[in-house]
Amino acid sequence: MSRRPSYRRRIKRGQIVPWPDDAGSPEEIAGVVTYTGNPVHKTYPVLGVPPAWRADKAKCDRFAESEWEKMRDALRQAIRGGYVSEFRGGFPERVWAWVNGVLHEARLTNERTGDYHGFPINDPRQYPLPAALLENAPRVEISVV
Repeated sequence: MSRRPSYRRRIKRGQIVPWPDDAGSPEEIAGVVTYTGNPVHKTYPVLGVPPAWRADKAKCDRFAESEWEKMRDALRQAIRGGYVSEFRGGFPERVWAWVNGVLHEARLTNERTGDYHGFPINDPRQYPLPAALLENAPRVEISVV
């Protein structure tokens, strides 16, 4: 029987922070961000890339590629609304929005281009602080395949 690891991975809760003075406007930044996803959260091929889902990563629902535009739009709405964490480069490192009634976190994948991937947060103990601010975060409905 294998030994249990001696470490425990802790989830680093995000923090919703005020918009930094030295960043571009929310409208400017929202206008250039993109969403391409990440195969480690998928159990199905996406954009020609095979799935690479790992058990220690959140598993995303299966959304048709034609629906990904809605995810990008939710990301942009959340940035405009200020549901963001600290910045890395010229973009927020994390952004939060509700998809199909489940809070999702988008993480910055490329700080030069503003590309993000996202995943569901199924445990409210992992919601960013202050969690009360999330009530007004953008909400979108996206068809699950």
